Order: sequence, then C-alpha cells, then structure tokens
Amino acid sequence: MAKKLTLTTILILLLISCKKKISYIEFEQNVFDEVFLKIVDSTYKDKRLYTFFPNRDQSDNDPDFLIQRKMLENDTIGLVIAVSNERKIDLKKFKNRKFVFKNISEITEVNPEYEKWSEKYPKFAGAMSFSKIRFDDTYQSGEIMVSYSCGGKCGLGYNVFIKKVNQKWIVDKVEQTWIS
Repeated sequence: MAKKLTLTTILILLLISCKKKISYIEFEQNVFDEVFLKIVDSTYKDKRLYTFFPNRDQSDNDPDFLIQRKMLENDTIGLVIAVSNERKIDLKKFKNRKFVFKNISEITEVNPEYEKWSEKYPKFAGAMSFSKIRFDDTYQSGEIMVSYSCGGKCGLGYNVFIKKVNQKWIVDKVEQTWIS
C-alpha cells in the first residue's frame, strides 16, 4: 500500500511539474499578441492626415489649413483602424484609448477608397494587415510584414523586426518597404 501511495505521489508531482509545451502556432500567436499594439503604433498613419491636402484656394501656409491640420494632429484618441483578420485576431483584447480596432469585414461592400468607413467612423485612420511572424533559429527575434492602406492607391508597407529583451517582445526596427 505504501509503495502505491509513493508511486502515485511521484507521478502526480511529475505531472504537476512538467511544463506544458505549446505548439508553434500558439507560440507565434502569443508573440503577435504581445507586440500587436507596439507594431500598430509604430506603423500606422492617420488617413485623415495622410490624405489631407490644401484645397485649390489654399496653400500649405494658409492659416485655415494649418488650423484644421493642427486640430487633426491633436485628435489622437479613439482612432478607428480596420484590421484584416486572416490571422483570427481577437480585437477585443486590444481595447485602449488611442485605437478602436474593427474587423475589416464589418463593412462588406468593396470600396477601395474606404468611403463607407469614413462615413461610419469619422476618426477612421486606415486599414492594416499583418503577415505571420518569421522567427530566427533561436526564436529570440523575428520579422513581420505589415501593410497599411488608406485608399485605392494609397498605402505603405513595412518590415517590422522584433526581438525578445528581458523576457518581453519589443519592436526593434521598422523598415518601410513600399509606398503607393
């Protein structure tokens, strides 16, 4: 009886002490979740500013234009960003004051200029999509491609390099790869 109790105790302790191995997909998703907001903050452009130009009667130095632009620059709370959700991102996890994330499929009508988004959300800042993370052999650094779109022929692409520092994933470097 004592042998069975000892053996059972040892087995329970072994099971409790074993670290749960996670799959590559779970690992990649956990890392993505950790850096998502950092990546968005370092790569998004506010569509309202990026596509804001003086009208024909104004110049870049026109006081009315400058006032309007300054108002937009200071309006940085609650910016709406549409996210391509091929990665199955749980956007509710990333609720914060600066960004409101919406699934790009929310407005199903195909509209390359995002007019429906701009009508529905006056603070619509653009749409973003993200590749899978490509890790190095040690899984201590990685690279993710990010696309930002502000309309049909308006967008930017980035390679974002991440690395693990003190057990936390950080954005190490951002390289712009294309512009439209």
